[in-house]
Formats: sequence, structure tokens, C-alpha cells
Amino acid sequence: MGNNGLQPAYVLHNRRYRESSLIVEFLTRDHGRVAALAKGVLGGKRPRQQLLQPFVPLLAAWRGLGELPTLTTIEAAGPLRLPRGNTLYCGLYVNELLLKLTQRGDPYSELFPAYALCLTELLQADNQNKHLEPALRRFEVRLLQELGLGMSLTHDQQGRPLEPALQYRYDFQSGPVVAGVGEYTVRGSTLIGLNTGEFANRQELLEARRLMRHVLAHHLGGQPLKSRELFRGSGGQGAAG
Repeated sequence: MGNNGLQPAYVLHNRRYRESSLIVEFLTRDHGRVAALAKGVLGGKRPRQQLLQPFVPLLAAWRGLGELPTLTTIEAAGPLRLPRGNTLYCGLYVNELLLKLTQRGDPYSELFPAYALCLTELLQADNQNKHLEPALRRFEVRLLQELGLGMSLTHDQQGRPLEPALQYRYDFQSGPVVAGVGEYTVRGSTLIGLNTGEFANRQELLEARRLMRHVLAHHLGGQPLKSRELFRGSGGQGAAG
């Protein structure tokens, strides 16, 4: 893949390549997910190496065809506002979802701004001591929409508007179905909250997390999420999936 000019980007992941290089997975504005070889960044160019970490807004350029072009330019495009604590684990979770669910080179038009907004909302929630979960749920729903896997969150299987007080079973093929006795259920108000991105209470947040975990596990095909295990290992509860 060639590239003409600097491209807004974020690092999703990097791994060492030989003695002094990195293979870096980027999320870019116009090209979706791109992997590039960052030559020599471990060999003394410390400022450049520090830029190649997750959550830093960047401008990047690369050249070359094939699966692994060479990174030619990397610049900071904004302040270094690195997440910490639970916010860090949430950011790692979002990055892992992108790595596992997107394909390299697919230009998802709204995914880059949705990702940047998610990071901003996570940092703001952390600074204001608010719940991190609404930002995650909004991003999960938007990610599935961009992948063509969007959820039905306004009407039930029969085409009737969702009713906040009713209990529903979520079917992967047809969407919400009015639940029978003993079925795994979620309230209509929670589904409506997933559609609007706003949740009225803690119970809706818990139901939304449980449902999204179920839906994402289906689309991940059983792939485990390392970020979720890291979060649990840290003693954290909840937000990251």
C-alpha cells in the first residue's frame, strides 16, 4: 500500500522486529487499519520510539506496496494524554476489539473519528470521576455498525417500537424478541439506551455490558480478549467488556 502525505493515525499495537525495529498496527483516518515497519526506532531515536505507543494522536506517512510498507514519517498531532488505571485497560480493550474485528486496508469512514471520540470520552470520564462504561458501549455499537453488523435497537422482531418496560431476548438474526418466562432478557430501556448512548441508571449499564459481551463474543468467534483478562488480573471490575 502506498501513501501520499501525512495521515492522522493512532497506534493500536506494536511488536519488536529484529534488533531495532517495530511492526506497528495503526488505525488511520483514510485507510483503516494499516501495519507498517518502523525501522531503527529502538536504536537511539528515543523521541520517535515514544510516539509509537497507543493513544497518542499522530500524523504518519509510509511508503511501499504489499502487507508491510515502511514508516517514513511520524509526528505528534496533539498533546500526550495517556490513560491510566481502569481507563488504560478500557483503552487497551477498545484497541484489541479493532485488531480482532477489522481487516487491514478497509477504509471504515466513521471508525477513526468514533475511536478518537471514545478516547476523549474515557479521559473526560476519568477526570470527572464518572462511569467509563457509557463511552465503551457507544463505541462498541458504532464499531458493529461500521462493520456491517449493526444491532437492531429501536424496534422488535415484529417491527414494533421497543417499549422501555418490556423484557426482550436479543436474537442475532432478527434482533429483539419479547421474552418468554425464564429466557435471558434485557429491558427495552437498556436497548434504547444502547441506541442513544445514554443510560438512566446502574442497572441499565450492567444489562448493556452483559448484552454487548454476548454479542461481541458471537462476532469474535470465541477468540479470547487479553485486555479483559489483564483488567480482571488488576482487580478491576466491569467496564472493559
